[in-house]
Amino acid sequence: MIRNENVSPEMIRVAGFEHTASLVKDIPEILALEDTTSLSYKHQVAEDLGKLGKTTDKSRGWRVHSVMLLDSHSTRTLGLIHQDWWCRPDNINDADEKESGKWPDASYFCRQRLGETMANMISVCDREADILSYLQDKQLHNERFVRIPYANIPQKGIKNSKGKRVNRIARTARLTVKVAKITLKAKTAAGSIHVVYAEETNATGKSDALRWVLLTSEPIDTLEQALHIIDIYAARWRIEDFHKAWKTGAGAERQRMTEPKNLERAVSILAFIGIRLLQLREVMTLPLYLRKKGLIDEAVGIENQRCDTVFEQDEWKILQQHYKVRGHDGKTAPDMKWAYKSLLN
Repeated sequence: MIRNENVSPEMIRVAGFEHTASLVKDIPEILALEDTTSLSYKHQVAEDLGKLGKTTDKSRGWRVHSVMLLDSHSTRTLGLIHQDWWCRPDNINDADEKESGKWPDASYFCRQRLGETMANMISVCDREADILSYLQDKQLHNERFVRIPYANIPQKGIKNSKGKRVNRIARTARLTVKVAKITLKAKTAAGSIHVVYAEETNATGKSDALRWVLLTSEPIDTLEQALHIIDIYAARWRIEDFHKAWKTGAGAERQRMTEPKNLERAVSILAFIGIRLLQLREVMTLPLYLRKKGLIDEAVGIENQRCDTVFEQDEWKILQQHYKVRGHDGKTAPDMKWAYKSLLN
């Protein structure tokens, strides 16, 4: 299939997106995390791909904008609903369209695939999406969003007094939260929008204080609603986890097909395997997060879920042939913890 010219890599992805859409119809509130990453290659195929850095760089590849869905309540990974792939030309003037078009394009395709379920979806974007036309497009279609036009968050790779890069020390931050309703004026129209401002009050230095300015379509009438907006944006980093699972865990950048389309077919399949890896890991990591939030029943539910929530029957049965479950009847699917630990062996 990977070498079959009659198999479209775009349709491989579309089949996965449509499957995700069928799974999320009953989720009351969905977070759509959006971000762009690059797929980098140096082998023979690189000369047929796009610029990532300088035109003289040996590494070339694709830019990919992904939209990943989470359950807003539990932050459980649901799946991919959209990807936009493109190659950057060496000369920016040769580009067919502006790369900023990826944001409204993502909304359009999510709209087409989700239908009425789109009303449950909240787009979550970083500062790159701070584009007035994109905001107006969301408002025009009465769609929900949380965006961050400004943030001050010290990066993880800070340097110590000796100039060595070290991880930022974990701390508990006390925040002051303020809200407001503002009007954004443009040449064509003016629209109202809600703002949530969160600033750390106990930082050691003023320049190190955490500060977020969040623009949203969601209500902010109560403290609980404002804190929910902060929680929503706090989940945005999870798409970075997807990029790592796709490129490192599933090995998207380790593939060595020599034809661009063959490589694209293989790596498209690996995107959905990356999602599977996240879902498996969440069996071990999400319950701790949910317990901290007081969501005990949800934590227990994730811990005890059967592995057929992620695996097809033939998949878990094959795994069971290699790693039998003690005291299990072999007819029903074992739990996800067993599947996770079996795959690690």
